[in-house]
Amino acid sequence: MNEVVDEAVALAGVYQLLARLWLREVDEQLLADLSRPPLRDVFTAAGGTLPKHVDTATLEELAVDFCQLFIGPANHLPPYQSVWQAGQFQSSPTEPMRRYTDWLGYDADGVMLDHLGVQCDVMSRLLGSAPLAMEATGELLRLAGSYFDLHLAWAFPLLESAVQRAETDFYQSTIRLTRDFLTSERAFWNAVST
Repeated sequence: MNEVVDEAVALAGVYQLLARLWLREVDEQLLADLSRPPLRDVFTAAGGTLPKHVDTATLEELAVDFCQLFIGPANHLPPYQSVWQAGQFQSSPTEPMRRYTDWLGYDADGVMLDHLGVQCDVMSRLLGSAPLAMEATGELLRLAGSYFDLHLAWAFPLLESAVQRAETDFYQSTIRLTRDFLTSERAFWNAVST
């Protein structure tokens, strides 16, 4: 049972990093954190590519790439489940997300609940609660698997489109890393549910 809890906590950390990478453009502090062990080793081993130099021009280039990909003003790829599944912001996927965030006491800090970054952060919190719920680990895994199916499995079309449009190695690798991680998670949650 402790092995399952340890795995859940490790996965929570990955989801937390992905949440940060998707919620807003990378800044100097995050790049510094990603450039130091052990995070650097984990990030690069998973396929992440870090900029060779971190200066104002690099940060600007990354911010522009993030904005063109996910914010707009035009031809962007909004990282929102409701847009990809229902064709409009804050539609049907939002209410089930609200039930999870209310249950966890999660504050999205003004970000729409169906944003991929928020959804990764919520999964991080679900899995991170495993040590507190050791006696209910099976129930927690079923809850996390259900959450994945409802609120993370939608992201693959977004990720396929975004990886083709990203202009920087950093964001191309971050999108691929997210796609590959969610692919492995989908296989895991499918196996757990059968």
